[in-house]
Amino acid sequence: MVGSAVVTPDGFANVAGEDESGIEKAIAGRKSGRHGGLHFLGCEPTQTVCWGDPLRVVFLRKEGSALWIAVGILAAFSAVSGLAGRGWLVFCRRSFARCVAAPQTELLEAGDWILRTALSRPSALKAVQDSAGGSDPHKAAVEATAVQKELQKWLHGLLKDLQEEYASHTHEMQRDLGLARDFQQAYMDRAYPKIPAVHVEGRLRLDFYHRYEPALALGGDFYNIMTLGPDCAGVFVSDVMGHGTRSALITAIIRTLIDDLESQGRNARHFLTEMNRQFCGLLKSVPNPLFASAFYMVADTTAHVATYSSAGHPAPFHLRRSVGRVMRMEVPMPRGAALGMIPDEKYTGGYCRLTDGDVFVFFTDGVYEAHNTHGEEFGIARMEDVLQRLMYKSAKEIVDGLMDAIATFVSYEPIMDDICIVAIEVTTKAAH
Repeated sequence: MVGSAVVTPDGFANVAGEDESGIEKAIAGRKSGRHGGLHFLGCEPTQTVCWGDPLRVVFLRKEGSALWIAVGILAAFSAVSGLAGRGWLVFCRRSFARCVAAPQTELLEAGDWILRTALSRPSALKAVQDSAGGSDPHKAAVEATAVQKELQKWLHGLLKDLQEEYASHTHEMQRDLGLARDFQQAYMDRAYPKIPAVHVEGRLRLDFYHRYEPALALGGDFYNIMTLGPDCAGVFVSDVMGHGTRSALITAIIRTLIDDLESQGRNARHFLTEMNRQFCGLLKSVPNPLFASAFYMVADTTAHVATYSSAGHPAPFHLRRSVGRVMRMEVPMPRGAALGMIPDEKYTGGYCRLTDGDVFVFFTDGVYEAHNTHGEEFGIARMEDVLQRLMYKSAKEIVDGLMDAIATFVSYEPIMDDICIVAIEVTTKAAH
């Protein structure tokens, strides 16, 4: 209600600023109606009005105010609802970005960092940004995010730890390899036996000399000279498959077998047969195949006879100075296979006379397989020519001269395989 009027005989009073005559005319004869934006109620329908005492109270209100109030309320509600909806939308977006988008973005950045840094591959994330037009082509570098910086820091720490651990392990390994190399070299350089133990002038005796050059710190080539009696020696030369640490371990096994079978060493054929049988038995538990070539000779200075047998090894050279010839010590067919290949292999044997002035040269395949910068091998023929030229030198001079010829041939090319050369000179001269 926005207004009121008291109806009196004299007219209207307290009409809330409205025109009295206009309202009087409007309400004459009507109980309700509209006039001038006002809505009136409560008038008696009459043609002539004689005013006496106040008759009634007429209540007035502005027309349409309820509609505007409703519109205002709806507008206010809509505004509040809009603000609340916008706030909820902002909240949802921020929550989604914090809980879903941010981890996914960090994951993408981490993956992109791994591609660029760890795998040295182009940035996939930057390629997508470039295709979407979101990157600046004039920008020299993209600033690393916090995740990438943490990953970079972690990588530097990891690399530092790995380098320290690698240096520690490398130092320990080098120390162990150095110890093994010194032990192997000491074994190869031990004193030669005296055969015979007591030399009588005019009787045969044996002089020994060798050179050993491993391709790596440790090698698979080796030799062993056994004293089988006061006037008898057994000379064993072997080449284990490959070279390096594994081959060196196999040589240690073969040395153990040699020591165990030394009492049977006077029979060359039987010695290799028994060694092969036991060696094959030891290799049963080894997953990868292994083998070793070997040549074994028994030299008896009293009988003036040498017997020998081969297990897939290159035939040594026999330098017969008395006739000026260089010969090979071939065994009769069928020649036996390398040690460790056929458990029940039977080996054939050969023999020759021991004559004053003779020289026997044993070697491994690293000698004739050494190659120069053009890929050409030293070869057996070139080796025979060198020995022919050095035939009348001492055992030491023959071996050293052969090694010098190999070094000259290969020039600066590294030796790819182990080299072992053993020379035995038969002489009646007294030892110096």
